Amino acid sequence: MKSTKLAAIFAASGLVAPTLAFATNGMLMEGYGPIAAAMGGAAMAYDNGTAAMANNPATLGLMAEGRRLDVMLGFVGPRVAAPGTMGDSKADAFYMPAIGYAARQDRLTYGLGIYGQGGMGTEYANGDLAQVSVGRVIFPLVYRVNNRLNVGGSLDLVWAGMDLVVGQMNIRFKDSSNYTGAAKGYSVAAKLGFTYRYNRSLTLGGVYQTAGNLPDLKAGAYKVSGFDMPPIVGLGLAWQASHRLMATADLKDVLWGSSMNTVTIYHNGAVVVPFKQDWSNQMVLSLGAAYRFTDALTGRIGYNHGKNPIPDQYVNYLWPAIAQDHYTAGFGYAFDKHSDVNFSLSYVPQISVTGSGTPMAMGGNGGMTITHRQVNWQLMYSRLF
Repeated sequence: MKSTKLAAIFAASGLVAPTLAFATNGMLMEGYGPIAAAMGGAAMAYDNGTAAMANNPATLGLMAEGRRLDVMLGFVGPRVAAPGTMGDSKADAFYMPAIGYAARQDRLTYGLGIYGQGGMGTEYANGDLAQVSVGRVIFPLVYRVNNRLNVGGSLDLVWAGMDLVVGQMNIRFKDSSNYTGAAKGYSVAAKLGFTYRYNRSLTLGGVYQTAGNLPDLKAGAYKVSGFDMPPIVGLGLAWQASHRLMATADLKDVLWGSSMNTVTIYHNGAVVVPFKQDWSNQMVLSLGAAYRFTDALTGRIGYNHGKNPIPDQYVNYLWPAIAQDHYTAGFGYAFDKHSDVNFSLSYVPQISVTGSGTPMAMGGNGGMTITHRQVNWQLMYSRLF
């Protein structure tokens, strides 16, 4: 039935494996963690749990003093098709575990988390497939300067994996595991963020995330050059309108133009094909609201928009990261003062793009129509110590 890859697997040995996540803001998820995801991905200026490590690590300084453990499971359900040419992609179900731990002691907060950052995945009836996964092991450190200002950052160990099969081009590198890609690469990146409590109701926040700095991905005689994750600049606010209502808004500039230009496949040192991409920078708007119905139950809604960054001239049926609009909702329920559960649901309506490059008869995308829609969810259990 379906191609399934897990995002971060924790074994007794402590080893981790990368995940494939069919992401929606280009190759990034619309939201990391169900608290933020339910509010359209907005996460710059309020406490959203240890998923802050993948958002703005400085928000960890807003958590209550003590320790927090979050265990999460996410599901990404893409429906991708190239009607009249490749047909429907069979890669339509991806499960993504993640975990985060943070401890706040007086002015200092630190922790450890493992999260899938994003990727892309398709698999067609003729055997063509592309599986791309990117994940991070994250070490955050936050300092509470005063009652208004938190500053923090993280050191991120980044991994990436790729499987690629294209019969017409005689490309085939794919491993037999559901947890890794045949072509692999590892690097180090970082984030730097802040939160500032302007007054009793309004908090501001921001983050800068460096590029993934990924090297060439290698799989035996194959090498993939030019694939990387982008730097990101984000700013946001959280407005506590009342004891029960909070509204949030984030704006992120995802700098795809510096990371996704031409992805070149080599075999035995010779160029097989340069996949020209020339992605545009992407402004992502996230809006959300949370309403506290009771001391135990909180409801959330949100909206996320990021314009498709891929030019029609270069859109590819293998990597159709073309989604734009996301409608989100979710809830949080506290069992007691020490444990709670949070859930989010995201709906991505179908978008259709028709390639405007060279004709398909010449190996281009001209006239090929590609459609993409998604339904995603995230579930997280949290324990406070």
